[in-house]
Amino acid sequence: MKQLRSVLAGLAVLVLAVAVLVWFMPARLALWLLQSRLQGVRLSDVSGLLWQGRAGRVSVPGRAQLGSVAWTLSRRALWGDIQLGLDLRQPQFQLQGRMQRLSSHLDEWRDVTVHIDTALLGVQPWLHGQPAGTLVLHIAQAQLQGYWPLQVDAAGTWSQAALRTAKGAIALGNMSIHISGRDGVLRASLDDDGGGPLRTAGRLSFSPLGWDVQVNLKPRRDNRALLHWLQTLAPPGPDGGVQLRYRGGLNAFNETTGNP
Repeated sequence: MKQLRSVLAGLAVLVLAVAVLVWFMPARLALWLLQSRLQGVRLSDVSGLLWQGRAGRVSVPGRAQLGSVAWTLSRRALWGDIQLGLDLRQPQFQLQGRMQRLSSHLDEWRDVTVHIDTALLGVQPWLHGQPAGTLVLHIAQAQLQGYWPLQVDAAGTWSQAALRTAKGAIALGNMSIHISGRDGVLRASLDDDGGGPLRTAGRLSFSPLGWDVQVNLKPRRDNRALLHWLQTLAPPGPDGGVQLRYRGGLNAFNETTGNP
């Protein structure tokens, strides 16, 4: 009996030691143990705990450095309830938000704010130039199945929007963006603020089966550089405006409903 009590006491001490280690697990140790599950993502200059830590550098093979990241992870993850807060920062891109795992295939993001220097997008051949300006997007709620959003509620602004072309920079004004999504079908709008050099009205429908983009562009005043750029996109109409339409995917979109 005395020997059994000693064994039980030893097991209790071992369980307590493991519990303390997990509860206060250093972030470096946790990342070393989980490295095979990070799919090539590497974190360095790591500090803090698994539950609240920071990495000074985040890198992905074949891509630019993603900057630094700070995170908070609820200890309820030990019981399968994963709740994660992220703060990712680099000079041209910042993201802050909260994620909760709803199921093995479904994640929900809330209160997400994204700042993007649109120059990060690089030259866009269909625009014949490189976007410039700052995009700030606020995502109130988004449910993702894998990497595809099933539901989205987001809005944002593209301030001091411009385009860098071979003939110089072209100012476009300030734009507002609204995105909504239900049942895996996304709809978005892009509109100017009413006072810029370019009248803009864009509508987009997007699903795993196809996409339909319509954009109407019309200069508000005589601007030779702006007019020349519009002419490279499509032949202008009698009023000087340009209508763009891009469609594709596995199925064409229904003209009436905008759905596949």
